[in-house]
Amino acid sequence: MGKKLENAEIYSVYARFFSSGVIKEFAKFGHSEIADRLVSDYHLLNALALDPEMKVRDFYDRIFDLMKSHYRNEYLYKNALAEKILLGRHSINTAFMLTEFRVADCIADVVVLNGTSHVYEIKSEYDRLDRLENQITAYRKIFDKIMVVTTESLLTTIESIIPQEIGIVILGEGKNRYVFRRKLQREAKSNKKNVDPYAIFSSLQRREYLKIIYKYFGVSLDTLPNTQIYKEAKSYFLKLSPIEAHDSMVEILQHRRNTMKVADFLNDMPRSLKAASLSVRLTKTERRRFVDILNKNISRAFQ
Repeated sequence: MGKKLENAEIYSVYARFFSSGVIKEFAKFGHSEIADRLVSDYHLLNALALDPEMKVRDFYDRIFDLMKSHYRNEYLYKNALAEKILLGRHSINTAFMLTEFRVADCIADVVVLNGTSHVYEIKSEYDRLDRLENQITAYRKIFDKIMVVTTESLLTTIESIIPQEIGIVILGEGKNRYVFRRKLQREAKSNKKNVDPYAIFSSLQRREYLKIIYKYFGVSLDTLPNTQIYKEAKSYFLKLSPIEAHDSMVEILQHRRNTMKVADFLNDMPRSLKAASLSVRLTKTERRRFVDILNKNISRAFQ
């Protein structure tokens, strides 16, 4: 017998289909034990009265639409950013998005790089605001444009917490539940002249800051013992101005993901999976396998 779903629990189950665990399993194995278990335990195909011939991509869009109406969790905000800001306002060949980028003891929800850096901190209806002030303080050490993405009901409270130079983006309510409200938007002011080179250095991978040091100083530290590389690299990196450190970070981070290759993959993704496809690192083979799964009938994809 399937488990009985109660109110918000229904939508939290739907949300699990968008998790990195499910996406990775589909891409690596051609099926997902997590997804199979969810479908089986909750009799989802029958509960949603779905046609067995429905494609998996349409299944994802269907449950995503239900979440939009009843469960606006963090993933929904991320997907709106991917759809309407990254893909809607920028060219995927010149801009790209990183999700869950570590900054000190904080993890930035979404970072968009397009000549400069834009960080988006999501505060949905389900999020607490007690860490927001510390998060903004951390982001000001690294990013140029800092935006808080939230809902209209939290606007007044958030305005009382964050400085004026921090931007605000509002995801609408009611009939505009998946639309950014331009009239309520506050633009972010440029912050890159105030960033902290040490904070940027600490957020980069070793191969990344070594490339930056070689570019600016012509010095290769690869031949040093591992125990000395960090100390010497930090010494060089801290000689950079805030703007040099920031701009070199933007340039080097773009090599973490080849946007030209990702573009075709994104075009193959249903609208509900734009953020998930950018959040999970997949090989070319895994990407192809995941696209194949999306084009299967749900009766074949879910066992």
